[in-house]
Amino acid sequence: MKKNFLKTILASLTMLISISCNSSYNDPTPADSMIIDHSCTNIFKIPVEYIEEAKQKLVIAYGHTSHGSQLVTGMENLDQFMTGHGYTEGLFNFSYDGENNSLALQDTPFDDAYDLGNPNFTEWYKSTREYLNNHSEVNVVMWSWCGEASYATTSEISLYLSQMNQLENDFPDVTFVYMTGHLDGSGVEGQLNVNNNQIRDYCRNNKKILYDFADIESYDPDGNVNYMELNANDNCDYNTTGGDSRNWALDWQSSHTENVDWYSCDPAHTQALNGNRKALAVWWLFARMAGWSPNATSASFNIKNENSFSWEMAENHLKIHFEKPQKIHKTEMYDLKGQLLFSENYNTTSSAIAIPVGQLNVSGKMAIFKIIADNTIYTGKFVIRNF
Repeated sequence: MKKNFLKTILASLTMLISISCNSSYNDPTPADSMIIDHSCTNIFKIPVEYIEEAKQKLVIAYGHTSHGSQLVTGMENLDQFMTGHGYTEGLFNFSYDGENNSLALQDTPFDDAYDLGNPNFTEWYKSTREYLNNHSEVNVVMWSWCGEASYATTSEISLYLSQMNQLENDFPDVTFVYMTGHLDGSGVEGQLNVNNNQIRDYCRNNKKILYDFADIESYDPDGNVNYMELNANDNCDYNTTGGDSRNWALDWQSSHTENVDWYSCDPAHTQALNGNRKALAVWWLFARMAGWSPNATSASFNIKNENSFSWEMAENHLKIHFEKPQKIHKTEMYDLKGQLLFSENYNTTSSAIAIPVGQLNVSGKMAIFKIIADNTIYTGKFVIRNF
């Protein structure tokens, strides 16, 4: 079952896959490349059934050294974080062999090669061919860069791209995921950004799947500042416009609540939040490869509301009443396409809460609310009406 399903998915990319998670961010053509970037990190948008589909369908072989391990380190604590948000325990588990309904992620299984540039720019290609010839169960291959993307020449990046393309041709039942290199502080004019843009352009123009490692670590969750342009490095340090040195991840963590907005992990060379975002984005990737389209007009939540509650529309607010007082951390509202309409952080205990939906100016449309409390998540659908 796992071996051949991606062939069908890839054959219909032109209908199912948009260029990125936020079409306004990337060049809108061609329509069937898949760019996983910083806008692909809201895991609550992913329908639970596609997390389950990914676990049933994907067998992933992932080659990397220390920087690439950030994805795996972030994934290790994600299930506990999501369980704290009301999701079923074990939903985001992974293991080498995919046992016990976990995602099959064969971590660093390749011989003789360590990442895309170690020990050279070709050994990963040879090792991949040999591994796939002996492991027919694998249907996804991912490789990451270490520091080589910072100094590789244009011809060496072209070699990487041509080797990936050759593997795609020779192993049509396997999906290959391209990657950019991690940030190194060299900014817009640095060789790293030149090389990353070469990879991005190739993937957009040739309908490839790209996990944009550098773009993901260029933005905090608010997404308002491109820290790469401020010479951010892999540790999330950057230079402010006033010349001061700051760390975007530590700043964001300190102003948000651990285990509510982010979770602790210890990724190599960087901060916990960066590891979080790498993990969130890679699960978005896996869900997409399992057939999910973010533009679909459906939404689902793996939430069990153990405590009763009710809601009503009154005075341009959605008012939610709980059976007993709850410690409220956050409220969110989405449209049926999964687009965030409203979000607000709280640190209060109350038996009721009011969301100001009147200011959204979308009267008459169906929406989904989500209330994150200490022990559960409350969610429901309602029609926004302005009075």
